[in-house]
Amino acid sequence: MNIDLTIKSCNSKPQTTTLQQKLSWLIIIHLLWPIFILKTIYMKPSTYLFIATLLTTEALHCQLTTIDQFIQIKPSEIITGNREIGKYDVTLKWQNIDPINGTKFNCNAVNASYITLPNDSVAWNNVTLAQISDFQQTVFSGSPLPSFNGFSYKINATNFLNDQFYHSISPEQRDLAKWLVSDAIQMQGLARYIFDSLSFNKPFSPSFLKNYDITFNDWVTFTSRYQKLTWTGITKYNNQVCAIIKFESLYNPLKVDNSQMSVMGRSLYYGELWISLSDKQVEYAAMTEDVIMKLKSSAFPDEQLIELQREVAFKKIN
Repeated sequence: MNIDLTIKSCNSKPQTTTLQQKLSWLIIIHLLWPIFILKTIYMKPSTYLFIATLLTTEALHCQLTTIDQFIQIKPSEIITGNREIGKYDVTLKWQNIDPINGTKFNCNAVNASYITLPNDSVAWNNVTLAQISDFQQTVFSGSPLPSFNGFSYKINATNFLNDQFYHSISPEQRDLAKWLVSDAIQMQGLARYIFDSLSFNKPFSPSFLKNYDITFNDWVTFTSRYQKLTWTGITKYNNQVCAIIKFESLYNPLKVDNSQMSVMGRSLYYGELWISLSDKQVEYAAMTEDVIMKLKSSAFPDEQLIELQREVAFKKIN
């Protein structure tokens, strides 16, 4: 019985050989091997260099061919993967500092599990909150926030701007919930609705995100001046070849005016998305935000200049 073995190379079509033929080649190589060793002993350095150069060139050609294949992909032609259950490890860190002298008022960190479910539903679980020394601290043990467990909603809903959306969350934790929800919506929204418009190394600014007001009821009004996205490279994560999408928005006014506080300031943010080129799922996302604001509250009865810094990362778990 013949067993077919397929041999593939960079530039040639697959070809088929039998086990008998393969054994014949092994015998020939075994017989010729001593002759080859003798020849290599007396081989000129220039011959060595030629062979090394030839092999390196061929390897680079194969690599570049593969890279070219990926960066020429049109995202709109990628078939979106099934909306199966996906899990992300989420880390959010933030600190409030004096923007002039750097005095730190507080520094906090959250760990959470973010779960994508079928039918565009998502859920949060295992949310913990801790105080940390600075953003460089990577290991911390936080206190559980049980009201987040089972907090579920539709990712494409717009009622996340209303207070009633967060009725199951403890009142003192609702500002945190609004951060987590809006960060997750940004991550998935850019992948779903903007990625299709991108081409490799060509900056793109969605027109609908220019001078667009986002208002959370009784919390904050955020004006998106613009958002620029660029597909800058490829990487591999979770065994998926991914497009690296850099995004930025460098001046966005914001204000808060309610019974607890009055805020006037601006936000800038930037980050990366790693989107699978096989099914358009987000494998990794990270964002840094910097907010400079004038704050007046019960804690700061005299107007205080505050800098809020945030870092958030979503890492998909296989």
